[in-house]
Amino acid sequence: MVAALGDAAWQVRKGAATALSAAAPRLGVPALARALADPHADVRKAAVLALLPLAEREVGAREALSSVRSDPDADVRAYAARA
Repeated sequence: MVAALGDAAWQVRKGAATALSAAAPRLGVPALARALADPHADVRKAAVLALLPLAEREVGAREALSSVRSDPDADVRAYAARA
């Protein structure tokens, strides 16, 4: 899943970000935090949505979500504001 975040196709990267929501936090949170810098907004949205359930118990997830509060995409900002 983590390797798929580097795929050339944004659809594959989006799917990988969604799948990482089920991964162990020590694996998922760092990978999803990196995905928040993806050039495609749909990948960033998927990463934010995957991080949201982890934000209550994982400091890294909260920090990653706070880093995208100034994202150029309104949906990414709105999803991150839920945390």
